[in-house]
Amino acid sequence: MSEALLELFRHKTWATLELLDFCRDLDDEHLDATTPGTYGSIRDTLRHLVQAEEGYFARLTGRRLKDPLSDVPVPLGELAERIRVLGPEWEKLAHDVDVQTRDVTTDDGWRLAGAEIMAQAIHHADDHRTHVMSVIGATGLEGPDIDVWCYADATGKVEHVPVTNQ
Repeated sequence: MSEALLELFRHKTWATLELLDFCRDLDDEHLDATTPGTYGSIRDTLRHLVQAEEGYFARLTGRRLKDPLSDVPVPLGELAERIRVLGPEWEKLAHDVDVQTRDVTTDDGWRLAGAEIMAQAIHHADDHRTHVMSVIGATGLEGPDIDVWCYADATGKVEHVPVTNQ
C-alpha cells in the first residue's frame, strides 16, 4: 500500500467536502452559473462528480453504498453526505492490493485493472472541482483553498518550523 495513494484519497474527500460546504452558501444564481470550458453549472457539476464517484466505487467493488441519484436536483447537503460515506471506503481500497490488481470489466466492455479505476476517481474529482472553481471565479467570487498544501495544513500534516541560516 502506498501512503501517497491513501493521502490522495483523503485529499479528494476533504477537498470535495470543502467545496460542497462553500457552495451551500451560494444563491441559486451562482449555483446555476456556468462558464465556457467547464462541465456545466456548479450544481450540475457537483452532482455529476458525486454520481461518477459512486459509479467508480460500484464498478470496482460491486457494491453501492446508497441508492443511485435520481434525475431530480439533489441538495448539496445530500451530496456531501454521500462523499462522507464514500471517503472511508476509498481509504480501505487504498490498502487493498487485491482490488488494485484485479481485472474489472466495465458495463460497456472495457477490461482494466482496479488501480486504473481508482486513479480515474481521483483525477475525475480533481478535474470537476477545478471546473466548479473556475465558475466560482468567473462569477467574481473567491472560492475555498482546496489544494493539497491546504489539506495538509487543515489536517495537521504540515508544520511550520523556524528556518536557521547556516
